[in-house]
Amino acid sequence: MKRNILFPLIPVAQEIGNLVDEFVNKGLNDVMGGSIWQHTYPAVNIRETENSFFIDMAAPGLDKQDFKISAENGMLSVSVKKETSTESKGENFHRQEFNYQSFKRSFHMPEHADPEKINASYNNGVLSISIDKKVVVKNEKTIEVK
Repeated sequence: MKRNILFPLIPVAQEIGNLVDEFVNKGLNDVMGGSIWQHTYPAVNIRETENSFFIDMAAPGLDKQDFKISAENGMLSVSVKKETSTESKGENFHRQEFNYQSFKRSFHMPEHADPEKINASYNNGVLSISIDKKVVVKNEKTIEVK
């Protein structure tokens, strides 16, 4: 068995990688203003019944026209891009602030999901999507033995 001469350095390299990762994902994030550097995705609940699949996505503060939902090649994609700005003017000041929200979540649809029967609604900060299952028609034929 050939031993790697760098074997003793592997734990050191892993620890250095952990420190760099912690600095970039936590330390720098704290220095630069918290969540501005974090990628967040809305929480999702997925459930299945006998006839349908349901996806509930927590996305407060949006309007129904902010969502783009598409189904293509067995994938269901939900994306949002929203930009808002406010401006305040006074005698001795001028302030303008903006906010930009965006995310995209994609889901593999099972083969028995019907992409032609997808419905969505948005109410009280929750996007609800229902996907009907395809109706399976059993073409069973009895063959008479002669």
